[in-house]
Amino acid sequence: MDIPKGNFKQDLVYKNTAPRDLMLTFLPPLKQKYEKAPVYFIIPGGGWHSEERQSMIDFSAQSVEALRNEGFAVISIDYRVVGEGAVMRDIVTDCFDAARYAAHFADVFKIDKEKFVLSGHSAGAHLALMLSYAPEKDFFDDYVFDDKFSVNAVAVMSPPTVLYDDRTHNLRNIIAAFKNCDTKEEREKMSPVTYVNSNCPPTLLCAGTCDYLVFASSSDMLFGKLQECGAESKLVMSVGGGHSFEKVISTLEPDRPMSNIQEEITEFVLKHMR
Repeated sequence: MDIPKGNFKQDLVYKNTAPRDLMLTFLPPLKQKYEKAPVYFIIPGGGWHSEERQSMIDFSAQSVEALRNEGFAVISIDYRVVGEGAVMRDIVTDCFDAARYAAHFADVFKIDKEKFVLSGHSAGAHLALMLSYAPEKDFFDDYVFDDKFSVNAVAVMSPPTVLYDDRTHNLRNIIAAFKNCDTKEEREKMSPVTYVNSNCPPTLLCAGTCDYLVFASSSDMLFGKLQECGAESKLVMSVGGGHSFEKVISTLEPDRPMSNIQEEITEFVLKHMR
């Protein structure tokens, strides 16, 4: 494990595991607007089979740059994947541990551990929601740090939210890939919708109506539960948009392309930091 040196760009090992050292990338604010910078904590997708922290920085480049200009620090992370023998609980725990690491070294990074905003795409969106909703104590395996962090808001793209309901996704490999998700009960434990309550942080859900991997109904179902509980939430549908809000049908241009989704995320994040 690495010890950060300050609030400049760094690639750091936050956790040593048998498959490999897990790393995070820390990007400082481009403009200093806070004594302690709020954190835009982003998690890459890849179907839990692959992940690359730089890919999420690139995928969300528009919001990353905009928020860094507004005084935010950015953290993007690695986590173990299926091909390394990881099960879903391992993956979620890795993400919690990355946030614990950042919180522990908050003074070094000059960040505010009470002001985390989470984001992710696809599998990364699922993980961001789990960090925002699920009990932190349920995903702790004697990691070296147990520091707390607070999630002020979560803004996700194409999130799998109901792993136990195949009507919400086309992720046929869930049972085969995760031996701890081979029952409905276990899949419920790893589903963000299970943990919805009135104390959930403000949530932005972005989905494409032509997403044939994670269906828009996944976001719609979670949004409905959040509304029922009175938790602040917003649902943005990209009509005609695919999994990454791209054009899928030749005759239908998405009414909200990726650039618009990134604007929505930036606006939502800033709203909940004022």
